[in-house]
Amino acid sequence: MRQAIERHEFLAKNSRVLVGVSGGVDSSVLLLLLLEYNKQFARNWEIHACYVDANFSQSNKKFVKELLIAHQVPRTIIKKSIGEKIKKTKNRCYPCSRERRKTLLEVADKSSIFQIALAHHTQDAVETLLLNMIYNGELSTLVPKQAVIQGRFFFIRPLYYLSKEEIERVAQIYELPRRKNICPYYQDSKREMIRNFLEGIRKENPDVYKNIFRAIFHVKKSYMP
Repeated sequence: MRQAIERHEFLAKNSRVLVGVSGGVDSSVLLLLLLEYNKQFARNWEIHACYVDANFSQSNKKFVKELLIAHQVPRTIIKKSIGEKIKKTKNRCYPCSRERRKTLLEVADKSSIFQIALAHHTQDAVETLLLNMIYNGELSTLVPKQAVIQGRFFFIRPLYYLSKEEIERVAQIYELPRRKNICPYYQDSKREMIRNFLEGIRKENPDVYKNIFRAIFHVKKSYMP
């Protein structure tokens, strides 16, 4: 986490940050590690959290609320009819993600918070790279610090250099319950297809995620047109 914060210059001392929490393992670990980091290194961060209830048949709202109350984190919980909006669309992931980010930006704007922390990690960056290559015909992926709205806000990803396995080990230390994916469409998503593809390769090459992630930072320009 320190590597991400220092290398990409976000979350300076006395920063205010809005953490997007979903109730899943990744965002719960993100929140708890930010609280721990803030305490251990006396960063004097003001940490807020926002949960966007997408109005699916299942919800993590109860768990999220209990977690935030237990750690005394100022919170905003918003219900949006995202589930209804995306029900009839073909590619549901993108509009769902866009709507959630839009809501986070609106909440951040009202609170004059200009850094929004998301829980993406190494595997997410790798999967996004392949998704963009295969479906968009471009070499691009998630970045640790992303400016939006003419640089007024930043999406930051403090877990960028952590693997999914490391996050799950931290979750065990914090004794977080394992929670299933509440999205009713996740098994039909292109990301899930890419994930299954990579997991298949992983059986033969355990370093597949690590190697593709390393490739993001090692582009041989002389071998690219």
